[in-house]
Amino acid sequence: MTSNTSNFYFPIRELSSNKVKLTPFDPTKHAKPYFNGSANHPELYKYMSTGPYRTEEHFVTEYLTNRVSKDPSMACFAIIDKTKPGSPADPEGEVAGMVSYMSASPQHMSAEVGYIVILPPFQRTHVTTHAVGLILQYALDSPDQGGLGLRRMQWLADPPNQASMNCARRMGFQFEGILRWNRVVVDAEARGKGHNGRVGPG
Repeated sequence: MTSNTSNFYFPIRELSSNKVKLTPFDPTKHAKPYFNGSANHPELYKYMSTGPYRTEEHFVTEYLTNRVSKDPSMACFAIIDKTKPGSPADPEGEVAGMVSYMSASPQHMSAEVGYIVILPPFQRTHVTTHAVGLILQYALDSPDQGGLGLRRMQWLADPPNQASMNCARRMGFQFEGILRWNRVVVDAEARGKGHNGRVGPG
């Protein structure tokens, strides 16, 4: 099984800064280091509607195959930290986590940044800022600039998840409201979602 993004509504390509690379998530390369780095940290999924995963195969089947590959509004990237030495997963660095486009709409020219998982050794480093910056820049840049030319990007976060809320603000999103009973999360607790939006230029 190769990259899960071929069904995505919009064209997807590799994105790169001087410190981080986003590459379409390839289970044959990225699943093992991602699972190994997250397996002992179920707290990574506290505010998510997927995970934790029992095995690498469970992750591939449950998230990449049954969710991402079957939903054309989703595309998943592996996050590569280029400041680390090359690895079996990528010659330019180590797998530092994953990030996805969600709820993409060609009709409304919009999408959501979601399912951001930064593995513990890479938290509180440059990785999150660079990864989110890359996925936003590609979405909001015009086609002439090499981007998708979307009009709007959004970010949903549980209000108790202050790290996510703070990251959204830091990346230029504006708080727009609370979506109550929006999604079921893994602990089945009823919570609202803080709704943040960022518009493209023009």
